Amino acid sequence: MPAAPAEHQRDTVTDRNKVAAALRDAAPGTRIKGRIEVGTTASGMEIGIPFVALKGYDTGPCFWINGQVHGGEINGILAAFDFLNGVTPGDLRGNLVVTATANPLALDAREKCAPQDGLDLDQSFPGNPSSFITDRLAAALFAEIRGAAAGLVLNMHTNPAVMDGRPYAVYKQHPNGRVAEADLLAYIAPFLPTVACQMAVAPGVGELPGNVAGGLDYQLLAVGTPAFMIELGGGGRAEHDFIAQGVAGMRAMAQRLGILPGKTAAPETIVRVSRRSHLMVSQGGLFRTARLPGDLVRAGEPFGEVMNVYGDVVEQPILEHDAIAITFRRDPVVHTGDRYAFIAQEWGTVAVAY
Repeated sequence: MPAAPAEHQRDTVTDRNKVAAALRDAAPGTRIKGRIEVGTTASGMEIGIPFVALKGYDTGPCFWINGQVHGGEINGILAAFDFLNGVTPGDLRGNLVVTATANPLALDAREKCAPQDGLDLDQSFPGNPSSFITDRLAAALFAEIRGAAAGLVLNMHTNPAVMDGRPYAVYKQHPNGRVAEADLLAYIAPFLPTVACQMAVAPGVGELPGNVAGGLDYQLLAVGTPAFMIELGGGGRAEHDFIAQGVAGMRAMAQRLGILPGKTAAPETIVRVSRRSHLMVSQGGLFRTARLPGDLVRAGEPFGEVMNVYGDVVEQPILEHDAIAITFRRDPVVHTGDRYAFIAQEWGTVAVAY
């Protein structure tokens, strides 16, 4: 069935239980715009999560793309919109939902976390509708994704603005085993990531402090919904090549899920990272390197050098083991304890089962 004219098919939803109700009541081919209300600011401005939903002409699964969790993560938002705007409703077998920003307060402030409470949304799921605003945002988004019975959730991120990195994937595994690792890797591989990082969640073994189990992807895995993260380049900027790579990966995911026709060629293997770590400088100054993200750095080879304000080279970071450089610092100004690289310490090539 051909797609209906876009302007004729647009609608706006304002009632409760937004996404599920919108998709249930809309005519096939409808593009719906709405907002999931969460609260208000002191001046009375609404705090809410905007969404766009596209209902296909045939029944099928729901593919949900969350474009941003932290304030500087721009590439995922733009990739999600480019993908959405390139979908013909007549080709869609199921539903497509995009929440461009799950953290509008952080986006507006251009900060990692909402300035109202300073909490990390990526560690706040499944949320609490009666707690801090970040907890309320998490609770609202999580409830809507579950209410829409999403069959696959893509949670987009980027590296911090001070870092450079090519697109890579991060996924977790829940001990209940309801979503197989092989299935996640089959969704990830068409993105052509430099690596797919299996992130540890148990307390004391992860590379990040805080409540790693509070990630959107992990909490969705707990209820049996396939979900993972794509780190689509660097934050605070639009990187057009990476955005295009993200769009291609989203289309391939939609094809594998069965909501779009066709099949995108994907690699038969993927580099799976089982252990990562941050590297920090000991001496402040200016850091520079000739390395690129994705490079294999051999044991004994320097990652770069730190030069102090007198022009003296005060540090040449060298590891005793091989490493894959996942990201490098793009801002050369460093203080003691600042990160200059994010590396893979343990990895291997695994087959992808499609």
